[in-house]
Amino acid sequence: MSPHKVPYATYDQVPAFRRQGVFWLSWILFAPIAVGILLTGDVYYQKKGEVRSFGMANRIVAMLFALIWIAAFIQAIFGGPQSPRATP
Repeated sequence: MSPHKVPYATYDQVPAFRRQGVFWLSWILFAPIAVGILLTGDVYYQKKGEVRSFGMANRIVAMLFALIWIAAFIQAIFGGPQSPRATP
């Protein structure tokens, strides 16, 4: 069970952007959105008919993945050492 009381009685009451599926989709498409969702509140999922929220382990793993994604994005933009271009 979640460490704290979940404010929603059913999963249908959970706002769309706080649902687990939307969270992971936003993480795949644009990690900073997912980080923003995590930093501003809980992410909820349904298990055996109960609404539960992400635990601390889920938050840490998601944040680590997001940081790796952001680092890769920055590396792709700014690049690292590049090989010299071939001259004809």
